[in-house]
Amino acid sequence: MQRMAQNAGLNLDVHEPLLLTMHKKLEILAILACWASWMNAQSPCVNGMAAGYPCSNVELMAFIPGADIGGGDMNDVWGWVDPVDGQEYAIVGRTNGTAFVNISDPVNPVFVANLPTQTTSSLWRDIKVFNNHAFIVSEASGHGMQVVDLTTLASIAVTPQTLTADALYTGWGNAHNIVINEATGRAYGVGTNTFQGGLHVVDISDPTNPVLIGEFSEDGYTHDAQVVSYQGPDVNYQGKEIAFCCNENTVTVVDVTDPTDAVMISSTSYDGASYTHQGWLTEDHTYFISNDELDEQQLGVNTTSFIWDMSDLSSPALIGTFVSQTSAIDHNMYVRDSLVYQSNYRAGLRVLNAANIGEGQLEEVGFFDVYPSSDAPQFNGTWSNYPYFPSGIIAVTHIEEGLFLLRLSGELSDFGCMDSEACNFDPSAMEDDGSCVGFNECGGCEGEELFCIGCTDSAACNYAEVATIDDGSCSYIEAPAMQSATQTTAPVTFVAEPGAHWFETATSPEILDINESYTMPFLTVDGSVWVSNSNGEYGVVGGKSEPDFGNGQYHFNNGYWMVFDTYQDVLFESVDVYSEAGGNHILELLDSEGVVMATATQELNAGLNVFALDFELPAGSGYQLRSGMAEPFLWREDDGADVNYPYEIGSLASITSTTISGPNQYNYYYFFYNWRMSSIAPCLSSRTEFTVTVEETEGVEMPDLGSRRILGMLDVLGREVRTPSNQLVIILYSDGSVEKKFVGEHQ
Repeated sequence: MQRMAQNAGLNLDVHEPLLLTMHKKLEILAILACWASWMNAQSPCVNGMAAGYPCSNVELMAFIPGADIGGGDMNDVWGWVDPVDGQEYAIVGRTNGTAFVNISDPVNPVFVANLPTQTTSSLWRDIKVFNNHAFIVSEASGHGMQVVDLTTLASIAVTPQTLTADALYTGWGNAHNIVINEATGRAYGVGTNTFQGGLHVVDISDPTNPVLIGEFSEDGYTHDAQVVSYQGPDVNYQGKEIAFCCNENTVTVVDVTDPTDAVMISSTSYDGASYTHQGWLTEDHTYFISNDELDEQQLGVNTTSFIWDMSDLSSPALIGTFVSQTSAIDHNMYVRDSLVYQSNYRAGLRVLNAANIGEGQLEEVGFFDVYPSSDAPQFNGTWSNYPYFPSGIIAVTHIEEGLFLLRLSGELSDFGCMDSEACNFDPSAMEDDGSCVGFNECGGCEGEELFCIGCTDSAACNYAEVATIDDGSCSYIEAPAMQSATQTTAPVTFVAEPGAHWFETATSPEILDINESYTMPFLTVDGSVWVSNSNGEYGVVGGKSEPDFGNGQYHFNNGYWMVFDTYQDVLFESVDVYSEAGGNHILELLDSEGVVMATATQELNAGLNVFALDFELPAGSGYQLRSGMAEPFLWREDDGADVNYPYEIGSLASITSTTISGPNQYNYYYFFYNWRMSSIAPCLSSRTEFTVTVEETEGVEMPDLGSRRILGMLDVLGREVRTPSNQLVIILYSDGSVEKKFVGEHQ
């Protein structure tokens, strides 16, 4: 809500909901009493209505009256997902405190806990979440910032429980909003009684011990903001911490990378600016959508959203507006994927499609009107919404009435199986239709005719153990042709195909070596070695070989990273990185869902480093390789470099793209050069015996085999290995000889 002009010396809005007349409140209570018996039942949007509310492509899951979650009027709402059990919680601000509501079963939500206001009641309360803690501020005098450990909610047996704050930050008294950059662990109090109401910067990396680390007051009062680790198109600021502020009559952009010396990049107003209220970036940080909380009343316009092109942060460009068919006042909005979720007071939740935002266009594709009686530009109805729950539930607060739980439907929701473990999982589905089934023993779906086709020959590379019908697909590796040689004065060296496997006998499981050549030990009698050809590849290198130092920069590491597929089981051995400075660093391997599978740690030097990984990966798609630490910065290439995806790593893998969305997905190259991989479990041919005939050894000086001992072992990167396992090693002997050998897990 808008803050009264500063020269009035008050922290009140000029438009406080003007507290409804007693008649209106009695009317609402009567309506709620009539609805109480069915409002906790899912109501689809049919013929433009859901449980008496006008709607389009949005359905009602449940409604909870404000009296049932602590009372008072509602204001802000945020969300949290328990990382242990996946339970979803709506955190609802009220005039007299904060409610914690478990919405994991959205048709039957549970009021779990209540946190009373720290001092007195206030119309304004704001909430954000970081590191499993809620941070809560209010315009109540002397309130400060309450910090609540959310992990305690799961252990509450008797609900609702009254909580006390786990910590209280008193660096400010009242605050209009709290803004958090989760990537850096910083909170920004805005509209506080400090620093002229500008940015009050707090380190919350230790959530229960907030510490003031900086401020920005050059542009005066900030009503609301979004702070990000910027990854947008302006290369001058990529990787920096940037605040996008709504400062009453301007959109103000601030570089807060160094909070002790924050720098204003730009401050831009627009025609008809009445009260620049709030805004949100698109996910690629290219566009900023803002609203004005007083233009509907003062200028008589319909609900208007302003579209800013942020390609040049020093000169934001207003490229278009979206004007709604309603006259309601706009309030809080958020962006998820390509949709904009707006809480527009009496017009309710409005959903806009931003697919054509580059042309300065938005399109309304759905709504749920929580205030059916009127769309007039007054301060009643919905205050805010939270659209980021993994389940797709949208929590919407209604100032006077309570909490709505909504979900997209209709044209915005494709029905299908939403269980990722099911045989018929539909990744595009947004609404489960109850069709999920499991797998049968042949890998098909339950209920399908049970027969398994595939290769039935156990000697084939693609043998399918479950196959009962041979489909003629069996493939084989051709065995090497037999070779023979005569040893005279030196050991015999045999040459086969690249990746050949060398064995001591026809049946021994131990691999002597994996290489295209093998040197026999010096023999005193005839001997042999057995060889299998393979479809494996070893020490294959792919990706960019080295950076283009003319087009890129040492960059903030953990914003975006690389995506790749593997076509067979591989040993991911190493990558090259170029570090701006020395220091300890971590690289992380993630699966396609973004879950960390493995990590590698190494001390880096400034410049080129070969970063050893030794990750074993099954064949799969969507793997991700990322930097696990912000510093030291690593080199990343940008638009001007010769970047050309995909990068093939032999036939083992392919680097397909980056995690950044939009046009830069295939224009940027993040950090990792000269990817080295080897096959883990290739298909082998049958073994062929290579024989050695020993000629007369009289007069030939024999090596002293009895006294030979191992001096040490090195891996393929030249590092000392003490306990090798499932890898190639180079063995150094006391007689000066060297042997390359594959050591399996059983050793």
